[in-house]
Amino acid sequence: MYNRMDRFPRALALLGLSPGFTQRQFNEITQLERSDYIRELAHQEWSQEQDPKYDDANWRWHLSYVSMTNEINVDMNWYNRQNSQEP
Repeated sequence: MYNRMDRFPRALALLGLSPGFTQRQFNEITQLERSDYIRELAHQEWSQEQDPKYDDANWRWHLSYVSMTNEINVDMNWYNRQNSQEP
């Protein structure tokens, strides 16, 4: 069995997240400008998560989001705020 906390992605850690982060925390970091290095690292780590052994414990969605350019994330963050259930 693979523990997703033991494999916490370096790209997410470099953005200030740690295991157990909330969706609100994730939304906040996606508004930050990300360097090409972090976006490329996130893509590499996303690629490594494609193994079927990680299907039930992976970071694919988070890493794919972090690997995108900031311009795309700005549009998605606006959408998420408009449709959020959080106060």
